[in-house]
Amino acid sequence: MRNVLTAAAIIAATGAPALAQEKPLRDLAERFAAARSGYDAEALDATLAPDYEEISPVGTVDKRTDVIGFYTPDKKAPVPPMTADEWAVAAKGNFAIVTLRQSLTLPNGMTRSLRVRHVARQDAGKWRLVSTQYTPIPPARP
Repeated sequence: MRNVLTAAAIIAATGAPALAQEKPLRDLAERFAAARSGYDAEALDATLAPDYEEISPVGTVDKRTDVIGFYTPDKKAPVPPMTADEWAVAAKGNFAIVTLRQSLTLPNGMTRSLRVRHVARQDAGKWRLVSTQYTPIPPARP
């Protein structure tokens, strides 16, 4: 976790622009979201670094094995339609931060959104997620 915080501090301090790595990093985040919504543990395994750690929308800290174990086909449940926007990608060396808004349309037609922050690390030319944090965005007040 210390490396994740160090990488975040370096990227934030340097104001590193989204580089040519933006597309592969967005693709990585989209593959991760698709693997979760498709309960595809094999695809999750391919996207997550061995030291992956996640902070869920309710604040729990989940290790890689917990996350992969939650998304096995036998636990598959309906997933509401999701969209992603408000992308920001910052890369510095072999670390990157990908931030986006993920919105879900609930069965009652209401939309709920989360701010998602991924930290990725490139090893041997391949980007993998090291950490993800989900922060619920409160609904707009009338």
